[in-house]
Amino acid sequence: MIRQSIRSSKSLALSVALGVIAAAGFAGCVASEEAPVDDAVAHERITQAEVSKALETSEFLSLDMSRDTVYALDYSGGAIDYARIKLSTGNGKEVLLSEQMAAIEQADYGDYPAPVLTEASDDRFSISSNEAAFGKLSESELDQLRTDGFFYTEEPPSGPGAKPQSTDPDCIHAYCEVCTDNTTGGRPETWKPGTYTCYLIEHVWC
Repeated sequence: MIRQSIRSSKSLALSVALGVIAAAGFAGCVASEEAPVDDAVAHERITQAEVSKALETSEFLSLDMSRDTVYALDYSGGAIDYARIKLSTGNGKEVLLSEQMAAIEQADYGDYPAPVLTEASDDRFSISSNEAAFGKLSESELDQLRTDGFFYTEEPPSGPGAKPQSTDPDCIHAYCEVCTDNTTGGRPETWKPGTYTCYLIEHVWC
């Protein structure tokens, strides 16, 4: 499978990679098959208001990662105190969200730009214990994700009202899904349920 590329004017290394991409052109890109949809997945929005409310009775907001739930961390209305959020995994382990976020942003993505979770185009990122729960990646793309630990994909905005918008033809609407081991902070090794957490973020790279 040929994966699509991301462009970003923020990274010199990426600019070098773009030269290779430009030479090759986009003719080799292929449309991916439809992503699987799971209607049983629950969705919950988390803002600083939920964190502050939890702090009234506890030191942390605990997110139950044993459930088949996608949590959208929405900071469009204000910054979130990620250091006060714990992920309670399916095997009984508790992980600080801020530590996993740092591990993700510091990981090696080769020629691709590292995802910055607090700089998403739509001011949010999503997390789940199930890599397929986001409904963004096809089965073959999920296989690639399990091989590399991350997957980038590009797509045009879904319509005239899609956000964020850009009139720059060189801008690319991109998604990144990355999974991290709950113990090591690195790429998952066993992919056993409860041992890893997955993150989905979108960017507009210009």
